[in-house]
Amino acid sequence: MEPKQTKIGIETTDAETGNVDAEFPWADHLGGDRYQLKNFPFYAYGVSFDDVVEAQLKYDDDPYPYLIKVLEKSGHRTLRILLDESVKKSKRSVDILEHLASMDCGYEGMGGEKYFVINVQPKCDFDAVRDYLNAENIQWEYADPTYDQIHEQNT
Repeated sequence: MEPKQTKIGIETTDAETGNVDAEFPWADHLGGDRYQLKNFPFYAYGVSFDDVVEAQLKYDDDPYPYLIKVLEKSGHRTLRILLDESVKKSKRSVDILEHLASMDCGYEGMGGEKYFVINVQPKCDFDAVRDYLNAENIQWEYADPTYDQIHEQNT
């Protein structure tokens, strides 16, 4: 029997303004409060595709459960990039995404323009992906693991 898919809320807080926003990725409901993410997170940190999370109803007027914590890491990692030019206008931008795909990374764009979330699959060489982004002078950030988590592992 296929798990039932639903959206779950993942809240993020803007560090500068304190404003709270939410994104709603698809997840398989595994039973109880357990869900497995089936989208790449665009804004949340510390969570990736296929992670198993705990989520519970939070608001009376909202039918979606919200992430409480990550229960099981999937081995996927998440990076985010901001290209200099839109993929609609730049062959270089398209080439960058194609190169990442050749490294077995998945990606999804916000409007397909310049901002992309990169799914670094467990079989991918995470360091090689990072090195490629740096060599191409691409603006990017760690999302899962976060920069702080990477830094803690290396100290």
